[in-house]
Amino acid sequence: MSETRVFKKGETLFKEGDKATSIFIIQSGSVSVFLQRAKQKIELYTVANFQVLGEQLLSGVNTHSATAVAKVETKVIEVKLDALKTLIEGQSQLMKLFTKSLSDKLKLLTNEVKSVKMEKDNSSCPPDLVAKVFATIYHTAVHKGERNGEQLKVNWPNMKAYAQKVFLESPKRIEQAINLLVKLEMAKWEMVKSPEDDTTEELGFVHLTDLLSVESFFEFYQYYFFKSGKLDLLKVDESCASTVAMVLEVSKTAEADRRGAVQFEFGALKERIKADFGANLTNDNFSALESKGLFVKRSSTDKGIFISFDLREWQRTFVNWKILREIDKWNEKESVDPKEAPETFLKKAKPSSGLNCPECQTEYVTNQKFCGTCGCKLPGAVAA
Repeated sequence: MSETRVFKKGETLFKEGDKATSIFIIQSGSVSVFLQRAKQKIELYTVANFQVLGEQLLSGVNTHSATAVAKVETKVIEVKLDALKTLIEGQSQLMKLFTKSLSDKLKLLTNEVKSVKMEKDNSSCPPDLVAKVFATIYHTAVHKGERNGEQLKVNWPNMKAYAQKVFLESPKRIEQAINLLVKLEMAKWEMVKSPEDDTTEELGFVHLTDLLSVESFFEFYQYYFFKSGKLDLLKVDESCASTVAMVLEVSKTAEADRRGAVQFEFGALKERIKADFGANLTNDNFSALESKGLFVKRSSTDKGIFISFDLREWQRTFVNWKILREIDKWNEKESVDPKEAPETFLKKAKPSSGLNCPECQTEYVTNQKFCGTCGCKLPGAVAA
């Protein structure tokens, strides 16, 4: 029925999610009970001499809801759960009722402690939690939200409680992730009057205005994060993002065909990018995009070279890159300011110098010796 065991300092009694088979009575030493979230430990409480560990399992829980590790060398009496339940069943109805009442109250208190501790978890969003955080927002919104056209309206207190209870995700982290979506105009907060003080306002509802992009992002992230050798696709390349931003800006007036593709004459597109953003568009830009999974079809005709690409794929990828960039900022600052302007990746056109390379016509500045595009020696340059 029971046995005495000794756990050395740092040794694990059980882990969160393990099947529950025993209850422990601490004879000497102490045990830390905590939640492991990414690289951070959220300690719930410490159990010491003559205290019981795991008694909430009598309420019918089948797995441990936290991890227990010995803080010092600890001596315990391990009582098998099945044997203890058999012993309790042999008691009088009054004792069974008394035991059940105590275990139910302990279970509620434990959940309250978890709630308070996780509410104070202000950690940012590490890579191994990114997909889970945004999947939590998506599935919680779908399950708890009220649809209004293409949008979902979700009661914020209900949302954070559900995210914590079902997905074991920190409400603070979920709030910061929603701030990120608000910043990118993919969500909106709705304030309501505080029930305790009607002169103040608090977060009341979340309006998710682009839930499909949230779903697309976490599926994209989890696919490449857990696929060997694909982590580079989760890193935002400044040059590639800038190229996509400029081309998409120009594409706002373009008409997609029945397959969702848009087509440009390369020379005309290059001139437009040059005029609007002061940037030089070359074939190397498209080669770099292909290394990031964005493909361009090139075709040569008697009217010139034409390029075409899937507009929706480019738009979807660009949204994913913008979210990734904001997550990087979140991890740097440890919070998200929804009122801060997001990164656009768009370059601004610089005043023209009026100087062009005689070989490729790329603009250059005064005193520049060689063309940055073709390497041609420029007029006025002095040989070394």
